[in-house]
Amino acid sequence: MRISEIATAAGTTPRAVRHYHRLGLLPEPVRPDNGYRDYGMAELARLMRIRWLAENGLSLGAMAAVFAAEPGTSDTEDLRADLAALHDEISHRVAQLVRKKEGLGRMLATVDAGRALTALPVELADALDAARERADDLERSALNRERDLLEIIAISGDTPDEMFTWFARAISDTSARESYRRMLRGWEQLRGRAVEQCGELIGQVAHELAAGLRAADFDSLLASGAASGPDFSPAELVPDPAQRRAVLRAIELLTGHPDTRP
Repeated sequence: MRISEIATAAGTTPRAVRHYHRLGLLPEPVRPDNGYRDYGMAELARLMRIRWLAENGLSLGAMAAVFAAEPGTSDTEDLRADLAALHDEISHRVAQLVRKKEGLGRMLATVDAGRALTALPVELADALDAARERADDLERSALNRERDLLEIIAISGDTPDEMFTWFARAISDTSARESYRRMLRGWEQLRGRAVEQCGELIGQVAHELAAGLRAADFDSLLASGAASGPDFSPAELVPDPAQRRAVLRAIELLTGHPDTRP
């Protein structure tokens, strides 16, 4: 077979065949007197194996080790380690793709339902929208920033659903709404103020926040570490120093352990 014929038989191109020659993956056949490469069954089998390995995820650089490995040798052990690493990498990529597919499915459902795209749970997004409609200017401004912060927390992926459930209940539940409104107004008043000048207000906001989260059993989640990793605090996502201090104080009230982060 000429190079074009073996390439066609293997479902590839003459250019690819020449590339495999240059890499040493496909030995060049002996040239007869006419000067043309004459490929046989052995070369076709090798070329098909190269395609098979590539289709299963192996890079061209890894194929030399496949062809060099002999059963029972150290080369085989190295090959197995390489294959296991590649398998783990692909499994990780597949898991990422599954998460992306599920996320896109939720986004499509949101758009089909006529809703705005958001990372927040539907229950919380609806509660915030309803609260904005009945809020005064100060509360509406605070709710807008509250929504931004909650979306940041949601996207960070470090907070359990129970926290968002509490916020949705606090915003929409008549019995909890007044406490939430006090916390929200205090939260807005903290923004931009120096920590040392608003200690009393920080304490008030922290107690309101802690009381609400305790009602949602969020304190047990914090204490067990289920709410986040061991080195993570929700306060890290709050840029304003005074507001961040209120969150840290609320966590301290919930867990009984002071948080020394600034």
